[in-house]
Amino acid sequence: MAPQDSDSDQENAVVTSRQAFLAMTDYIWRFSLVAGDDLVTLLSDTEIEEDGRPSDPAAWDDWLASVARIKAGRSPRDGS
Repeated sequence: MAPQDSDSDQENAVVTSRQAFLAMTDYIWRFSLVAGDDLVTLLSDTEIEEDGRPSDPAAWDDWLASVARIKAGRSPRDGS
């Protein structure tokens, strides 16, 4: 099952274009806190495998956390 198909993720499925952009900026910022400016690692970690999951399973959880923060009305890069 692809990550986007699981029942627990359905509440995160619908976001506006603005929310998606804010989630993306939040995700990249939080990634940079751990990996610095390593764009190659970011691209590698988020590459989608044949089973529909990212190369690094933690990347999916981190993405969902960023989406949830934005959907809850929090600002990206809020430090929490």
